[in-house]
Amino acid sequence: MGKTRPVVIVSDEARTQVLPVVNVLPIASRKPNRKIYPNEVLLKAGVAGLANESLALYSQVRTLDKKRLMKEVGNITDHDLQAEIKDALRFQFGL
Repeated sequence: MGKTRPVVIVSDEARTQVLPVVNVLPIASRKPNRKIYPNEVLLKAGVAGLANESLALYSQVRTLDKKRLMKEVGNITDHDLQAEIKDALRFQFGL
């Protein structure tokens, strides 16, 4: 296993409570002036406890066993950002 990375859990909350796995989006720090693609969402520094401006990477959606999740860093509470995340998921899966 590699380095510990933050993720955005995108599984439906009701299913998350009963299933042993969750769907997640890896988060990567954004390099200065890097283009943001349609299947990525910008997460500004401070959002959900992130120290740096970061990107949620929809092209790398994963299913993880909940045992691999270490600690909760924060929550995305901004409704516009939540909608942007849902739109990016729809784009990624062609829904």
